[in-house]
Amino acid sequence: MWSQQLNLYLGLHEGQLRFFEPDGQLIPTPEESAQAAEATATAERQRSEKLAAKLRELGIDPEAEA
Repeated sequence: MWSQQLNLYLGLHEGQLRFFEPDGQLIPTPEESAQAAEATATAERQRSEKLAAKLRELGIDPEAEA
Protein backbone atom coordinates (compact mmCIF):
# COMPACT_ATOMS: atom_id res chain seq x y z
CA MET A 1 0.00 0.00 0.00
CA TRP A 2 1.45 3.39 -1.04
CA SER A 3 1.64 6.24 1.51
CA GLN A 4 1.76 9.68 -0.09
CA GLN A 5 2.64 11.33 3.23
CA LEU A 6 5.61 9.05 3.82
CA ASN A 7 6.48 8.61 0.14
CA LEU A 8 6.92 4.93 0.99
CA TYR A 9 5.13 1.66 0.56
CA LEU A 10 3.76 -0.22 3.54
CA GLY A 11 3.70 -3.97 3.21
CA LEU A 12 4.31 -7.29 4.83
CA HIS A 13 7.74 -8.84 5.09
CA GLU A 14 8.11 -12.12 6.98
CA GLY A 15 4.75 -11.52 8.64
CA GLN A 16 5.57 -8.01 9.86
CA LEU A 17 4.39 -4.62 8.62
CA ARG A 18 7.41 -2.92 7.08
CA PHE A 19 8.34 0.14 5.02
CA PHE A 20 9.60 -0.19 1.47
CA GLU A 21 11.25 2.40 -0.76
CA PRO A 22 9.46 3.47 -3.96
CA ASP A 23 11.65 1.01 -5.91
CA GLY A 24 10.46 -1.83 -3.63
CA GLN A 25 13.62 -2.15 -1.55
CA LEU A 26 13.03 -3.04 2.09
CA ILE A 27 13.97 -0.29 4.55
CA PRO A 28 15.90 -1.77 7.46
CA THR A 29 14.68 -1.30 11.00
CA PRO A 30 16.96 0.60 13.41
CA GLU A 31 17.95 -2.75 14.93
CA GLU A 32 18.83 -4.19 11.51
CA SER A 33 20.88 -1.08 10.70
CA ALA A 34 22.76 -1.37 14.00
CA GLN A 35 23.47 -5.06 13.40
CA ALA A 36 24.77 -4.32 9.91
CA ALA A 37 27.00 -1.53 11.22
CA GLU A 38 28.35 -3.82 13.94
CA ALA A 39 29.06 -6.57 11.42
CA THR A 40 30.91 -4.09 9.19
CA ALA A 41 32.95 -2.80 12.12
CA THR A 42 33.84 -6.35 13.16
CA ALA A 43 34.91 -7.25 9.62
CA GLU A 44 37.05 -4.10 9.36
CA ARG A 45 38.64 -4.78 12.74
CA GLN A 46 39.50 -8.35 11.67
CA ARG A 47 40.92 -7.08 8.40
CA SER A 48 43.03 -4.52 10.24
CA GLU A 49 44.35 -7.14 12.65
CA LYS A 50 45.19 -9.46 9.76
CA LEU A 51 47.07 -6.72 7.90
CA ALA A 52 48.95 -5.73 11.08
CA ALA A 53 49.98 -9.36 11.60
CA LYS A 54 51.24 -9.56 8.01
CA LEU A 55 53.27 -6.36 8.48
CA ARG A 56 54.80 -7.82 11.65
CA GLU A 57 55.74 -10.98 9.67
CA LEU A 58 57.56 -8.69 7.26
CA GLY A 59 59.42 -7.02 10.10
CA ILE A 60 57.38 -3.80 10.05
CA ASP A 61 55.88 -2.44 13.25
CA PRO A 62 52.43 -1.13 12.30
CA GLU A 63 52.31 0.88 15.55
CA ALA A 64 55.54 2.78 14.83
CA GLU A 65 55.38 6.43 13.78
CA ALA A 66 56.46 7.03 10.20
